[in-house]
Amino acid sequence: MQRADWRGDQEKQASLCPFMPGPGRAPPYLAGREPHQRAGLDCLESIQAGRNPGRDLILCGPRGNGKTAMLLWIDAEARSRGIQTISLASAHIRTEQELIASVEEPRNWLHRLSRVSRKGLKWRPPVPTPEALYQALARRLRKAPVALLIDEAQTLDIAAGRNVLSVAQRFGGEGAPFVLALAGTPGLASHLSAMHVSFWERNEVLPFDRLRAHEAVDAVRVPFEADGRAIGADALAEVAAEGHGYPFFVQVWGQALWRSADASATAVTADCVSRARAQFESRRNRLYGLRFDELERLGLVAVAAAVVETFGSAEELGSREIDAVVEATLRREESPCDAKSVAAVRNDLHALGYIWNSGSGQGARYVPGIPSLMDFVLHSARCN
Repeated sequence: MQRADWRGDQEKQASLCPFMPGPGRAPPYLAGREPHQRAGLDCLESIQAGRNPGRDLILCGPRGNGKTAMLLWIDAEARSRGIQTISLASAHIRTEQELIASVEEPRNWLHRLSRVSRKGLKWRPPVPTPEALYQALARRLRKAPVALLIDEAQTLDIAAGRNVLSVAQRFGGEGAPFVLALAGTPGLASHLSAMHVSFWERNEVLPFDRLRAHEAVDAVRVPFEADGRAIGADALAEVAAEGHGYPFFVQVWGQALWRSADASATAVTADCVSRARAQFESRRNRLYGLRFDELERLGLVAVAAAVVETFGSAEELGSREIDAVVEATLRREESPCDAKSVAAVRNDLHALGYIWNSGSGQGARYVPGIPSLMDFVLHSARCN
């Protein structure tokens, strides 16, 4: 059978739109993440030199803010340095045994079998313990440094997560060339705390905020200019203003502008921007509809709408201000409104990315996850 060539025609690929907004897609230009890239490179350069970086990486932020894109970037950088990468999604690690099987070398097929029984011969895989996971990774380390990358870590099995963090700490104490990177939504911190491994918080925590205006502009401008096409300041200003620095929306804008422009044109025109806006708004509103449905399923619409009204024109609110409006709304709905219930609702809004802060505790300052989403939720709540 002839082997499929997935690369296709290079000339045709060169003309394809570089913007691919979607889950787990890397942008053509990773704008605004220089500190995150520097942290990743520091770790990779350490293990490439045969040393442990002394900390692991915790990537945390709302959905669509670029955490998976950063893991893809780290993976590519690691491979270019001869570092072994093991990239996993927590959805595929339902048990400790599955975690051990996932980090085994591909040829070590016996460890990937749950049980072998033939002609009286019986074999079972090792008991899933930190030692078994440690030995599986140690075998990989005998050949080359290892970077273990786990996405959607906020849903990682508690026991498996405790094991992987403990093993990473052990490799750190031994100075082994190993680094762990965990990426997850704002619920990641509380999930890691539930694993009862307090040392996780001494790793390098990288918050993923929305892009600043000039970073959103660069994310669209650079790919266009790389293709030899100019894009005006007015069009770029709309990307920054209407995308609110939300990385997913910035990519949606880029794709819409690319599709709306004549491939033979050397510049993006005002007509292109008008056509692109319709495409952008259609996709944005579909996403907002899904987010509203999610809030409705969780019984959080009234609270979410009240939070919008409390923000008003303010750019941020303190945790006490958020708690006050949550408590008042719960009391109006005759729902439990004690301190524990209020904190749980605030944490739910944070875990969903509706509100976001990169700090913690009573001094934390919250900002809208996506400002225009809040406007959509308030309007929809009033119409229902």
